[in-house]
Amino acid sequence: MQAREIMQDGLYAQGIKLEIVGDAIYRFSQLQCEWMIPQHIIDRMLSKDINLTVDYISSKLYYVVRRIEE
Repeated sequence: MQAREIMQDGLYAQGIKLEIVGDAIYRFSQLQCEWMIPQHIIDRMLSKDINLTVDYISSKLYYVVRRIEE
């Protein structure tokens, strides 16, 4: 689970919180925006590239937050 901890630290540095909901869902939250995604998808992404996973999640939340502000 070291990759998950690295991902969580990278997201936290960008102001994104990670919660594990139940045993199969990750919840990412920033400001008043939340994004939930199945763990198996993120785990597959983490097995390929941790930094790319962090960038993908942060860009998704950035886009959603911007859309809400508009």
